[in-house]
Amino acid sequence: MDIKQLEYFITIVDSNFNLSEAANRIHISQSALSQMIKNFEKNENTALFKRKHRRLEGLTLAGKSFYKHAQIITKQYESMMFEIRNLDAELKGELRIGIPPFIISTIFSQIISLLKRQYPDINIIILEFGAHQLKQMLLAKEVDIAILLKPHELDLQLIEEIHLLENELCAFVHDGHEFASKERLDWLDLNQAPLAIFDHTYMIHHQLMAAFKKQNIEPNILIQSNYWDFLLRSIVETDIITILPTVTFDFFPARYIKTVPFNEPIKWEVVMCRNRKETHANVAEFTFNKIKEHFA
Repeated sequence: MDIKQLEYFITIVDSNFNLSEAANRIHISQSALSQMIKNFEKNENTALFKRKHRRLEGLTLAGKSFYKHAQIITKQYESMMFEIRNLDAELKGELRIGIPPFIISTIFSQIISLLKRQYPDINIIILEFGAHQLKQMLLAKEVDIAILLKPHELDLQLIEEIHLLENELCAFVHDGHEFASKERLDWLDLNQAPLAIFDHTYMIHHQLMAAFKKQNIEPNILIQSNYWDFLLRSIVETDIITILPTVTFDFFPARYIKTVPFNEPIKWEVVMCRNRKETHANVAEFTFNKIKEHFA
């Protein structure tokens, strides 16, 4: 077994031998997890698990010994990698941060600029994707830090989460639109209304689709994009409506655009996430705390 497979084995035991729960926690298929166990036991000619009616019920003596050593090995591996990355205690190195384009161009532009100016030896690589896609990248350890939106449905036993900002979604319309004079909208007002919204790579898209389904609304989606400024420009002198966080208006204050809140608004909560482990690289820990302080 490699290190990742050892971690999978530990997760199975820590999930009380429930393969379905373990597979959900580590985000692989249950069949792949089951096959990994069978292949190892076959290759080593030993049984790690006690079984009853093909269900895992506990560990054999060999399994108990393997579990004990697997815990030691994974902790030693984590400690080894930490030491390698921190042989030079200075604040320099590479850090991958995943940030949705809308967030980086609005609420995150200042902190990223400050970090790059004040700590030039930290090579911050920004990966711009929607929060929905960044969640998968964080689980695959393709980013060190991910800026996500709630609800992200991540296991907080595996992921550390820090609250950064809370806002709500509202409708943006041209000042000549029939909704521009309304104080508030009901979601049913959007039934069959022409819409321009973020595409499926964005968590906002999934939040809106869930709201439409709940209200039995048939959305008339004319435009889907991953550029928030394009969505706003698409409503100019048209009857198209876009739905974005209220804070957007702070960065795009146009006289000809009106914001209209909803009676039952959808929360837009920005959180910073990273994988839980005993130690983080010096640069990663420093940057994580700097971002936390900035938003606090």
